[in-house]
Amino acid sequence: MLVHISSGNGVDEVCRGIWHFKQYLEKNYEFELIQEQEAKCKNGIKSLLIQSNDKAFTSIEGTILWRAKSPFRSKHKRKNWYFSLKCYEEQYSQIVDENMIVYQSMKSPKNGGQHVNTTCSGVRAIYPPLAVVALAYDERSQHRNKALVRVRLLQKIEFMKHKSLESIIQNRWKVGKFVERGDAVMVFEGEKFRELKHENNF
Repeated sequence: MLVHISSGNGVDEVCRGIWHFKQYLEKNYEFELIQEQEAKCKNGIKSLLIQSNDKAFTSIEGTILWRAKSPFRSKHKRKNWYFSLKCYEEQYSQIVDENMIVYQSMKSPKNGGQHVNTTCSGVRAIYPPLAVVALAYDERSQHRNKALVRVRLLQKIEFMKHKSLESIIQNRWKVGKFVERGDAVMVFEGEKFRELKHENNF
């Protein structure tokens, strides 16, 4: 899944909170960093996009609160800084199981030599879980066409993964601008970013 952590149109203090939160995640969760947007302030992050197979992320989806005095404005009275965490399932996120690829012989539609026209040297590859199909009839040898169609099928699936990721990235910028305050699923306190109980349990 993809996990998007956003400050919305957050001020520097919120961006500092996300910077702390990233360090917290690195200690407690398995994930891969996809994209990071740095803030103008020192040690600040405007948004994070990460990828993970850790389903525990879904249990912390929602608004996250960091309670702390402003590290940038000493006279500022506000102490509650909110940012959001949202999870997105990827349509093509699963690892391809090559044992599930179905290969079918086919006659080549190409005009050419007698061998190409009269034998089933072409190969169709189907990956049923994603309904992806690829064809190869470039070579006269069915063995070579099978190797070629395998590469094409995997490339096609990889392309679909990238298109799915692009769609999610575009969508997250639209929804990421809005951060709901209150009813936080996680609460942290101070510059040491100490984890507290859920706000609803106070």
